[in-house]
Amino acid sequence: MEEPDDLQPVDEDEEETEFATIATGGSVEEAKRTALEQLRKIVPYVNPADVEYLVVDEGSRGGFFGRGKAEARVEARLRPSEERVEADLPPGAEKLREFIQNVVGLMGVEAHVSASETPESVSAEISGDDLGLLIGRHGATIDALQYIAAIVVNGDRRERRQVVVDAEGYRERRAAALSALADRTVQKVLRDARSVTLKPMSAAERKVIHLHLKDHPDVETVSEGNEPFRAVVVSPRRG
Repeated sequence: MEEPDDLQPVDEDEEETEFATIATGGSVEEAKRTALEQLRKIVPYVNPADVEYLVVDEGSRGGFFGRGKAEARVEARLRPSEERVEADLPPGAEKLREFIQNVVGLMGVEAHVSASETPESVSAEISGDDLGLLIGRHGATIDALQYIAAIVVNGDRRERRQVVVDAEGYRERRAAALSALADRTVQKVLRDARSVTLKPMSAAERKVIHLHLKDHPDVETVSEGNEPFRAVVVSPRRG
């Protein structure tokens, strides 16, 4: 199969940028799947129902032993936002999506919110061009939003579910940064043979540090202090 064709925004009016791509495949359906994957590289939460397809070339099987075979070629275009399909969501996910979308709008941030849920958790993902204001310094704003969202979603439920609010993969990037910080701290603790206290962090961020170092043979961790100044202490493991 040929390399994916370039994916590019098609600026048909000044109000909204529309995205379109052309892809090839051994069949029309394969070309459609490839085109959808290409769209999701820049618009991660594309609903397949929001994509229009135009078959440019249905391809051909070729002659003897498949010689001269031509691949199918399809153009895929993301519908304008006002024409997109709103998929039905489970109650918890819909409640979370509506709450986050309203808060984001009140903050003056242009973003799209998608949500999903499992029996154990409800998650929302916020996508947009510039979400720095929404994330805040070291994730302080999005952590506060997640805390309030958990209260809204769980309400009077006896069994509380975990609520996760993320923006453009911030939490994964932050977890990677915290894990790297933990590794550097271990090196310092072992080099100096003394405990090191990290800067105060939220409970969620402290949990990342604790879990990352939980099975380390040479160090142990505890959280000390009172919120909002509670911090992780990394110490040489006691024999």
